[in-house]
Amino acid sequence: MSSALKDYQTLILEPETEWNLFRLSLEIGRVLVPRIDFVPHLELLEEIVDEIRSRISPESDTYSVIEAINQTLFAEYRFAANDRDYYDPQNSMMPNVLERRKGIPITLTILYREVAHRVGMNLRCVAMPGHFLLKYRMPQREIFIDAFHRGQILLGDECCDLMESVTGKRSEAPEALATASNSTVILRLLMNLKAIYRQQGNLALLLEVMERRIPLLTDPLPEILERGLTKLSLEHYGGALEDIEYYLEHAQDTSMKEVVEQQIDRIRRLARGD
Repeated sequence: MSSALKDYQTLILEPETEWNLFRLSLEIGRVLVPRIDFVPHLELLEEIVDEIRSRISPESDTYSVIEAINQTLFAEYRFAANDRDYYDPQNSMMPNVLERRKGIPITLTILYREVAHRVGMNLRCVAMPGHFLLKYRMPQREIFIDAFHRGQILLGDECCDLMESVTGKRSEAPEALATASNSTVILRLLMNLKAIYRQQGNLALLLEVMERRIPLLTDPLPEILERGLTKLSLEHYGGALEDIEYYLEHAQDTSMKEVVEQQIDRIRRLARGD
């Protein structure tokens, strides 16, 4: 196991409610650059936070704080939506987002939430279908912040309009704008990368992403099988056999087990080097 994967796994062993999504998103950047130095990224974050603090005071109201964050992140530091190259995997890697000042809804949301937290504003992630938002509970109502669109403030009905524009479907069910768990956020970030690397045929990086997804899944068996088949394609026969045998031992899907069992003798021969 690489040191990058060990460090990630150490972080997710903490109670989920205590996870720092920004720190985890930095660690996910080590999928691409395993030995990356986070010091410049953390220094940039502190610089941004210091600038926001200089724009607000203890008397600043909610909207003034949001305006200070928006001015700092999007006007001064020029963070922006990378809608021209949305599926570039660097958009899902926080180190690259900080270096290039470009991201997608989920990474810009995580960044926005972190700087807001450091200036005393507690925001919650919302994993809306097709998009990511932040939620803030005020005494009278909830407001939503769209980091992908330069910190635009939305009300519930406007979020439903946005959802319809993005997905073609409208939902006003409360769960569509519910607070997302930390594991939901990280799994969705990793799912973006998984889809990209699978489409690119980059099996080595696809494997790295699955290694980080599996410990978070409620039902990891299908992904364990997929990881085993990916290892098989990469000629990591011992690891492939271990995953596939584990799947056969625990899976309840008899039709899929039959398909896999037809290949298990061949995989065992490959693992032995026959």
